[in-house]
Amino acid sequence: MTDTGKRLNLKWVAETIGDEYKNWRKGDIVLLNAQTGTGKTWFIENVLLDYIEDYKNVLLVSNRTNLKRQIKKDLLEKYNLEIPESLEELDKITKIYNVVITSYHAIQDSELDKDYNVAEFKGDLNFYDYIVLDEAHYILSDGSFNNKTRIVLDELIRDYHRQTIKIFISATMDEIKKPIYNYVDKIIGKKPKIHNYTTGIDYSYVNTNYFRDLDSIIATIKNDTTNDKWLVFVSKIDDAKEIEKELGQDKCTIIKSGTKSEELTSIINNSKFESKVLIATKTLDNGINIKDDQLKNIVIMAWDKITFVQMLGRKRIEIENAQQINLYIMTRYKKSFSQKIINYNKKLDEVELYKNNENEFNRKYDNDLWKIGKNLNELFYRSQKNGNWKLNKGGYYRLIKDIKFAAYMVNKFEEEGEFAFITEQLSWLELGYTFDEMNLIEDVVLNEDVMKLEDYLESIIGKKLFGDEQQKLSDLIIGELITVKNKIDYRTKKIKPSTLESILREQLSLPYAVSKSTPETKGEMRNKKYIIITKIVDL
Repeated sequence: MTDTGKRLNLKWVAETIGDEYKNWRKGDIVLLNAQTGTGKTWFIENVLLDYIEDYKNVLLVSNRTNLKRQIKKDLLEKYNLEIPESLEELDKITKIYNVVITSYHAIQDSELDKDYNVAEFKGDLNFYDYIVLDEAHYILSDGSFNNKTRIVLDELIRDYHRQTIKIFISATMDEIKKPIYNYVDKIIGKKPKIHNYTTGIDYSYVNTNYFRDLDSIIATIKNDTTNDKWLVFVSKIDDAKEIEKELGQDKCTIIKSGTKSEELTSIINNSKFESKVLIATKTLDNGINIKDDQLKNIVIMAWDKITFVQMLGRKRIEIENAQQINLYIMTRYKKSFSQKIINYNKKLDEVELYKNNENEFNRKYDNDLWKIGKNLNELFYRSQKNGNWKLNKGGYYRLIKDIKFAAYMVNKFEEEGEFAFITEQLSWLELGYTFDEMNLIEDVVLNEDVMKLEDYLESIIGKKLFGDEQQKLSDLIIGELITVKNKIDYRTKKIKPSTLESILREQLSLPYAVSKSTPETKGEMRNKKYIIITKIVDL
């Protein structure tokens, strides 16, 4: 393991809370901002659960299937129970002793079943003495694509469970705090006590590089001949497929929504993956722990802070002995955020239509339900009472937040230039002071292409290269090398000797010199110009 030579400036969750959990009372709200790797799951499973009497009921709520699976595995190990070999059998387990393990999605569906009276209601949240809301940021962050988050927003934040201690946990508590405090302020009479805890923030173990396009990352991974592993988070599945296509399925594994594979089972059971490169969508961005010293490179293409921090947190870092990690983040462009604003405003227009003229809104969509599902699903839902469209407050909140951030980024690009999103991402990690344009990787040349060129150069050292031979060398460089393709005009047919030497020595660091173009003085090639390649030998 690579050691940064220092202990991270973080506190363990158990250290942060101390014995105060013994003083939490019914109705209290606990807000725990815990950087990933500080032992929040360990505290719940090995401190809090050991303290809670067996007759008390505990509900553990998570936001991803894979996280729920890992929690089940941990608890089965804790109580010396058999761990199922298959994910299907693990998924069937919902209760371990006095602990019920569920998801936000299950709570949403259960409440809808109750409202529509289509299935047996699966439980009242007031039944539980403790409700632990792991990765609580989900309640607001997923509002951009899931209109059911409104249900857990009401059930878990806006409803006061007087007999229950609710514990909200996340490495990104920024957004969730405000609605919690707003709700408590509106309670008439005795208000629940809010307990705040934080482990601190320290991402100084991260060595950050920047990239503009997918090609640069693909070439960088191709050039990595070590046994180091890569975790690549993509924002769209097409990027995952492109990376897999270029690197080969023998090196890559893709994990997306619905994936059930040996690789995913290995991650859940062993906190490791076998492939050289693991490519993942948001499916893997919460709760899964990867404890693998070979994982030294993480690529993140997220657009927002919550997703970004959660993705980085999948790699577990030892506080006492922090492993150095290479983080690659994308520059993005001003026009990308400008386009987002245009798209967001189109949705906002529909919200305004709904608010100002509900009849016109209903007329527009009631006979074309697919339009809601395609464009506005996160913003509107059908009321179970009268079937009319209702505005999803969670989705609307998310839309307004996203519009404000996109506008903020457009302004930031105008003020700071091309690296505005880089400095923003660094600020999320409190690493803004580390920004350096030299950390930009671009025009990455494949090592195998350079080796091919070098082999060819070795074969022509000292030879007089006339027109055809010079053209062959030019074609090899322009046609094969990424850097050179970007630096030389596509209309160039033959590289000048001076440019050729600059490419070899300065761009590619190859020890070769190129003579000036010289006319032949004799023979059948008389008066035709040639160049000679010589190797530079260090004395």
